[in-house]
Amino acid sequence: MRYLFAVNPASGKGKALLKMEKLKRYLDQDGFDYMTFQTKPTHYASKLRTLILTESITHVFAVGGDGTASEVLNAIIGLDVLFGIIPFGTGNDFARLLKIPNKTKEVFNMIKKNHSDYIDVGKANDQYFLNYISFGLDAEISHNSEKYKRFMPGGSAYVVGLFKTLFKYKPTRLSINNHEEELILTTIHNGTYYGGGMKISPYAKLDDGLFELCVIKGVSKFKLLFIFPTIFSGKHVHFKQYVSFKQNDHYTIVPQEEVMMGIDGETVKINESITVETIKKTVKLIQP
Repeated sequence: MRYLFAVNPASGKGKALLKMEKLKRYLDQDGFDYMTFQTKPTHYASKLRTLILTESITHVFAVGGDGTASEVLNAIIGLDVLFGIIPFGTGNDFARLLKIPNKTKEVFNMIKKNHSDYIDVGKANDQYFLNYISFGLDAEISHNSEKYKRFMPGGSAYVVGLFKTLFKYKPTRLSINNHEEELILTTIHNGTYYGGGMKISPYAKLDDGLFELCVIKGVSKFKLLFIFPTIFSGKHVHFKQYVSFKQNDHYTIVPQEEVMMGIDGETVKINESITVETIKKTVKLIQP
């Protein structure tokens, strides 16, 4: 077995590299055959994929946050490797669902145990994702809160981003599977958490072949300020007048105007249609 650790040097406010050095000491003591790869800000998947193939890698670990895990996922899709996530980043929402540890010794024990199960992943046009894709308010909040993550936890940064975004935000008109509506928040989830610990999709499962659609609509900004904090505990499900859920394995999203899209913690503005589909049990993920 040969291991590769793709480390984001910027993750965890730079602490990912320090934690990786500590993890390497455990690996060396146990005689692991491994190599490390420092990721770039974006678009390194092709280079990483080539390295995995040329070095006969059997296990690939993404060391960082949700964005790092998503980038590494795109590098290993279709390869005969085991995939692992080491949550040394800021948000770590996907790892939270699976209770993947972030303490170095516990991470090493997980690696050594080598337990794995197949999970579903998502595909949005040509990009694969692990956890979620979203449109509208929450993507705007995620974009605006990024600068605050340098000096506060992911969840706190998200709340600050909410207040900075909400009062100038207008609902977005989207067509979802040929049904057009004016929506405040639209998320499609494989996992349960996002935004630094918000339990947005409490019914989502990683291995059922379905994604959970959550939409919020028809609510005033004042009422939304009351509802939003309840997402952290998943209690927003009780506001059925404003919050609704559906499950499907395929969604076609057509924005009627330019909209902010979030995908596994990264954000970009789009104005083209997005086809989202479930790729069932396609990745074998190392888990505790």
